[in-house]
Amino acid sequence: MSNRPIMVLLVGEVPRSSLELLLWLYERGCRCHFATSCREACSLISRTQFDLVLSQYRLPDRTAFSLLDCLIGSPATLFLCTVEESGGLWWPMLERGKRCVGAPLLRSNAFNEALARMLGDESRSDEMETVGYGAGSESSSTRSAQGYDTPK
Repeated sequence: MSNRPIMVLLVGEVPRSSLELLLWLYERGCRCHFATSCREACSLISRTQFDLVLSQYRLPDRTAFSLLDCLIGSPATLFLCTVEESGGLWWPMLERGKRCVGAPLLRSNAFNEALARMLGDESRSDEMETVGYGAGSESSSTRSAQGYDTPK
């Protein structure tokens, strides 16, 4: 196994409430990069090999579906997040560069488990806490399943 850090790209608004997610990722040896738009994300993807991409579905310049074209065939796993009244839903779009055809939408707990599994930390997925992520000002400090499900 390589000693290379796990490269993570977070796309969209990353409010202060996502600090727990960032800390959780850093504790697992991840190196996080940030993009606010689809165009910026695609530019970063063209220069960096990412293992994990977490993105809001709606971005300032377009939807995040354009990220699929940039990541197909790469080693990246891509999840897109959308916000509903009942909380955040995660769409597994790519797993290691291959489309996740027919994969179910994931709610908070299922996403937490999938993320922990991907990072090889299954024993701690039950310690994750959900923190609002980037649905605009409504979720910037709200602790709920509104986006990036954040480990504790």
